[in-house]
Amino acid sequence: MTYTVKLLKKEKVTHDVVGITLERPANYNFAPGQYAELTLERPDRTVEKAPFSFIGLDSDPNLRVAMKTYRGEETISAHIKRLDSGDAVQISEPRNEVVYKGPGVFIAGGTGITPFMAIFRQLYKDGGLPGNMLLYANKRGEDICFEGELHTMFGTKFISILALEDRPRNATGQIDAGFIHRHVQQLEQPFYVCGPAPFVSNVADALGELGVERKWMALYS
Repeated sequence: MTYTVKLLKKEKVTHDVVGITLERPANYNFAPGQYAELTLERPDRTVEKAPFSFIGLDSDPNLRVAMKTYRGEETISAHIKRLDSGDAVQISEPRNEVVYKGPGVFIAGGTGITPFMAIFRQLYKDGGLPGNMLLYANKRGEDICFEGELHTMFGTKFISILALEDRPRNATGQIDAGFIHRHVQQLEQPFYVCGPAPFVSNVADALGELGVERKWMALYS
């Protein structure tokens, strides 16, 4: 089933990530970590559907999602970037993506942070975030999504690492076995990994190198 809803607001998250607020259909509910497929209501042409994770709370009056935008490409994200408030989009029923199985280590690369945000915000609201850690990798500081909020929620349990920039409050390099070993003492706990496929594969290899069993890894790309 699909729902036609209005785009209510767009806001800049980073230089290439936009946050979108949509109307909430009646009786439309989602669980933190779920996503919906979005498509444009454009009768003159077909636009491929694309998945976008919910980043807000289910208790919010409207729906909030985030997406990365690309210049000069005929993709749904490029079209949505050009939409104005009041324009219509279509969304699917919520679908499962990240399933929270208890406190653990979240490891995100770039916009791989977005499927985690609704989980973080709900846990923070409910007082359930202690016991979790976030390792977040980006190329440069300008790429970090929700940086201030993540510091507020996680405190010292939020560790940001940049591959191409030396910046205060950030480590420099990549999330490899050595980096994980320095920051994570307990290996028998859930590891939630999300990002581009090569990133997820490399992190999974690093965890395996450290002796983390596959049953502890939840991989999303």
